[in-house]
Amino acid sequence: MIRYLAQNQNWAKVTPLLGVIATITLFKYTNINEPIFWALVNIPMYLFHQMEEHFLPGGFKNYVNQKMNQGIEKLNDVKVFWINIIVVWFTFIIFGILSCLNIAFGFAIIIFSVINCLAHIIMAIKQKEWNPGLCMATVQFILSIYAAWFISINGNIAHLLLWWIGMIAFSIITHIVIFKVSMTRN
Repeated sequence: MIRYLAQNQNWAKVTPLLGVIATITLFKYTNINEPIFWALVNIPMYLFHQMEEHFLPGGFKNYVNQKMNQGIEKLNDVKVFWINIIVVWFTFIIFGILSCLNIAFGFAIIIFSVINCLAHIIMAIKQKEWNPGLCMATVQFILSIYAAWFISINGNIAHLLLWWIGMIAFSIITHIVIFKVSMTRN
C-alpha cells in the first residue's frame, strides 16, 4: 500500500480535496479574528502547496534531483511520501490539536511553513527560475508572517520569546533532517 501511495506521488492526488475540506472546516469552526484561525491557516495552505509541488508526478522530486543532486536520484518517491505524510501531515495534525489547547503551539505550524516557503523562494532566486511549489510558497509566506504577528499580538502567550525560540529551533532542525534525507542516496 505504501509503495502504491508513494509511486508517482499518488498520495498527492488527495491534496486538492483535503485542501478544500480543510479550508471549509477552518472557516466553519473558526473566525478570521481569532488566533486559532491564524494558527491553523497553514494546514489548508500547505495542502495546496503540496498540490503544486507533487500533484503532477515527479514535480519537486525531479526538480531537486536535477538541480540540486546533479541528476542523481537521491530523492525518490518513497522519501517524498515519508517526508510529506509523516513529517508534515502528522506534525501539523499534532500541533494543530495542541494549538487548541495552547495557541503558542501554532507557532510550530507557522514557522515550519515560513522556513519551507523561504527554501522555495531562495531556491528560485538562486536558480533564477520557478520551482514546483513556489507560487503557493510565496502566498503562504506572506500569510504566515501575518499569522505569526497576529498570534504574537492577540494570543496572550506567556513566555512569548521562549515559544518563538523553541519553535524556530524545532522547525530548523526538522528542515535540516529533511534536507539531509533528500540529499543522501538510498
